Order: sequence, then structure tokens, then C-alpha cells
Amino acid sequence: MTKDAHMKPGPKPTVGLTQAQRETMRVIRQYQQQHGMSPTVRDVADARGIKSSSAIEIIQQLESKGHLKRGKGKARAIELIEPVTSMPVISQVVPVEILGQVAAGHPILAIEDRRGEFLVDTTIARGHCFALEITGDSMIDAGIDDRDFVIVRSQETAINGEVVIALLDDDEATCKTFYKLDRHIELKPENKAYPVIVVPPERPFKILGKVIAIRKTEVKYANGSGNN
Repeated sequence: MTKDAHMKPGPKPTVGLTQAQRETMRVIRQYQQQHGMSPTVRDVADARGIKSSSAIEIIQQLESKGHLKRGKGKARAIELIEPVTSMPVISQVVPVEILGQVAAGHPILAIEDRRGEFLVDTTIARGHCFALEITGDSMIDAGIDDRDFVIVRSQETAINGEVVIALLDDDEATCKTFYKLDRHIELKPENKAYPVIVVPPERPFKILGKVIAIRKTEVKYANGSGNN
């Protein structure tokens, strides 16, 4: 399928910001471009090599200066305020097919259900990617809500702390944060109301892919209908 051009707003001028504030803006923007989602405060702190308390202070300063805004009660709620400029940045997009649903809660039966596609920036959709609709609220503290769509890069490995789509018992799929420990694997929900899924070595387990982006916008279904 032919790639399309996509218009992006340019960055907001950083005149009047301190070096620390400009560097924090750069880290947030780079993280969003690479992952398709906002960083957590800890992500910002780790990228800058500073304490989380220092990152919070700088983020609050940027918010007061109108360079970003934060949602309440969510870990990934940092949003840069980027006005449209007269010199837009042109990027390329590729279609990513929606293959069905995946649970953010208790694992559900993995059934392929092709029903549409997203156009995703090529800086995000590298390699073979697919999209899934989330059902449930076990990942809300990672910014993944019920009925959101996740963009997934196909891969069979992950590092601790990455959000993955995992297949359990050969037929049940779930979206969780991955941790490999000495004696077992843990699939951690990002909602304290749900228990950690402990996967012993003898239990069938496979990583289907890593979540690289979250989409809350309208999706184009194959039958022409839409869904928010």
C-alpha cells in the first residue's frame, strides 16, 4: 500500500526557558516520537539522569509557562502544547491492520478479527506491526484505557518494564507489563485492583509483541464505519 504524507505541527519556541526546561521539553518530545505515547515522570527523570522530584518540579514550571499540560490521575498524561506553524513537518505513514481485541484485565480467548486499519507514522511503525482494541481497565495507570487501541510491534522478546501482548496457554491473550524473574515471569497490571499474573516455567507462554503506541482517535473500519 502506498505511503501517505502526514502534516505535523512544529515545536513551540523555547525562548525564556532555562537549559533544564529546554532539555526536558526535548526529552518529552523525543519520547513521544519514538513511542507514540507520553512519558511518565520517571521516564523523564531516567532520561535526564535526575531525581523524580526534580523532574516533577521542572514539569510544573513548564506547565505554568504554557508549554505543556497534564491530565489528572494518570501516569502518562504529559501533553506538549504545540501550535500549528506555517512550516509544517512532513512525515510518512503506513497502514497498520487491526487484528481484534486483547484483554487489559483477565486474559481472553485470542481470536483474530480483522476489521480496519490505522495510519501510523513510520518513525513509530518500524518492522511488522498490528493493532488491537483493549478491553478492560487493568492498564489505566499506564495510560491505556478500556476501548483504546494499541499499536504493537511483532517480537518474541521484551525487557523488564515493557508493555507486551502475551499469549497464555496457547489461546488466551492479555496486555500487561512484562517482568522476567529468576524462577518465573510476572505479567503486571497497571491498576492496583488487579492481581499480578505469575507464569511458572511449565505454563505455555509467548510474547506476541511490544506495545509501541496508544491510539484514542477515530479508527477507519473495513466496512466504512467509525468508533471513538
